[in-house]
Amino acid sequence: MKTQLLATSLVVVLLSMSLCGQVRADALAGFSDITVAGDAIVSLRHAGTEYVVANGDLTLGTTTRWYIPVATGVPTLWAEGAPTPAATTTAGAPPKPEDPGSEGDNFLFRLNGANNMSSLDAINFQETIFPLLTKTVFVFERGGNDTGTFQAILEDGSLGAPVAFNGPSVYKDTGADVGGQHAFGVVFTTDV
Repeated sequence: MKTQLLATSLVVVLLSMSLCGQVRADALAGFSDITVAGDAIVSLRHAGTEYVVANGDLTLGTTTRWYIPVATGVPTLWAEGAPTPAATTTAGAPPKPEDPGSEGDNFLFRLNGANNMSSLDAINFQETIFPLLTKTVFVFERGGNDTGTFQAILEDGSLGAPVAFNGPSVYKDTGADVGGQHAFGVVFTTDV
C-alpha cells in the first residue's frame, strides 16, 4: 500500500505489520504512546508491541506535496525548490516553501534547532509512498488541530475509501514539545 495523507504532517512514520483475521474498513485512531529523547522519536508502542527506531522496527516513506490549480483541476506536484504555487485551498497560512515533504520523512520533531515538518497549508494534499506494502501508518501533527482525509493508495494505484477526520476529535497529545506546541499523533490502519 502507498498512502496519501491529507493532513499537515510533522513526522510520518511507517510500521508494517502482518494482521490476520477479518477484513476491516480503513480507520483512524488517536495515538500518543511514544518515547522521545531530545528531538528524536526513540520508540512507539502500539497494540501491545514496542517498535524501536534504532532496531529498524520502523520504516519511513517519501512524502511529496501536491496542489490542484482551479484552472486545470489536475493534481500538480510541487517539487522541492520549485516556485511557490498560488493557494488552492483556504486552509491555514499561505503555502510554505520552507516546509517541503522531505522534512516529514525522518524520526525528528526538530531539525537543526528548527521545527521539522512538512506543511500543506493552502495546498491540497501530501502523498507518502512507502517502499513496501503496509497496513499501519503513524502521523504526528503539531497542535493536533488540522482536519482532512486519509486514503490508502492500493497496489493497483487506485485510492481506497477516504477516511475523514477532525483533528481535535482524533489526535492524541504525545506531550512532546515542538516549537511551543505539542506533537499530536494518529494511527491510520488499512487491510488493503
